[in-house]
Amino acid sequence: MYTLIAGVVLFLLFTAGLIAYQNSRILADQETDASRAHTGNLMYSVYNQRFSPDEELPEAVPLFQFTVLDGGAEAMPEEAGTTRALCRVAAGTGELVLSDAQNYMLGNLRQAALQGGRLEHLSFPGKATLRGEKELIKALETAAKEEAEHANYR
Repeated sequence: MYTLIAGVVLFLLFTAGLIAYQNSRILADQETDASRAHTGNLMYSVYNQRFSPDEELPEAVPLFQFTVLDGGAEAMPEEAGTTRALCRVAAGTGELVLSDAQNYMLGNLRQAALQGGRLEHLSFPGKATLRGEKELIKALETAAKEEAEHANYR
């Protein structure tokens, strides 16, 4: 009799633990979705200008930028090259959602590396306010390092 009651109690404890675990997974997914829901708006734009770490425009907050230096090692970043800066803008005034902005910047990085220019990048992780933006910056930093290594080997 006691073994039957112990078995039932053990089964109920196991079931409660399983339900609690699945509930925490659902809540974590909802939190992730909630942080990404705000980034579904058109709130990202790419500017063709350089930003310094302490600089931002009233209408644009830079998150990541890269410069393709056309000249050799003697070219200074301020003198030559093309810069693309991914910026957060007011919701609804941008051209891209977060996922499209990441894909666009990754495509530009790869294309620049294929053209053989020297790549330099600068990220602004302190200006990221959403989890998706922080993940975006990490992904772009990783891609920029890889593409810079490939471009510099050519």
